Amino acid sequence: MKVIELVSYRPLIITIGEEAASELSTFDAGAAYTRYLHDQAGGFPSIPLGDVVEVGRESVNPRSPRHAEVDFEYVDLREVDDIHGQVLTFRRVRGAQIGSTKVRFRKGDILFARIMPSLANKKIALVTQDVTNAVASTEFIVLRPKRDSAIDSHFLFRALRSDPFTEQAVANVTGASGRQRLSPAVLLSLRIPRPPEPLQQELSLVVAREFTLRSDAAELTKQADDLAVALVGTTTLRTARY
Repeated sequence: MKVIELVSYRPLIITIGEEAASELSTFDAGAAYTRYLHDQAGGFPSIPLGDVVEVGRESVNPRSPRHAEVDFEYVDLREVDDIHGQVLTFRRVRGAQIGSTKVRFRKGDILFARIMPSLANKKIALVTQDVTNAVASTEFIVLRPKRDSAIDSHFLFRALRSDPFTEQAVANVTGASGRQRLSPAVLLSLRIPRPPEPLQQELSLVVAREFTLRSDAAELTKQADDLAVALVGTTTLRTARY
């Protein structure tokens, strides 16, 4: 059955028929919701991504004499969760221990993985945490909403993680197999849907609430872990995800 039905958007609950589900490369609620809206409205106008965002280009060499003894909040591909699009952890690293030039980012930016297969796996994160001296691997393109743009960062985040946008990005990578990348210029030329403002705001509210709930859950998990360690010792085995 080729149908996507909206049950509720607060909370966001969607039912997906078997045929429709087979056309989605990921069970991402945002992607399914976008597809549902397209089915209902007959498609929305699209605009180049570069109309609403700019690329953060400020870089820093952490190993330089000026920064070698400075602590950075460092993020590479391992620190981004490809399921929910969050930075899992910010590593506190002394500049002298960071290997090469990195790109700066701040709260509200979106980190977009430019290298395959991370790009295809949606290694895209919206930075919702407060950061003071944050740098990321140059395998990320830092996207920052333009000051004169009315687009909401939560809506933009979901638009970038949608299957149609991922398909555009993957189709435009260049380079040898295994090291294929997307250039910032090409990324800005790709198109995102621009639904009416009320629909953008509706999705943005849902996504913002999702991030808040996940942050609250993470804090409760940390409190439980700390208490468990104090009372009975380490109880959880964590493994790194790449």
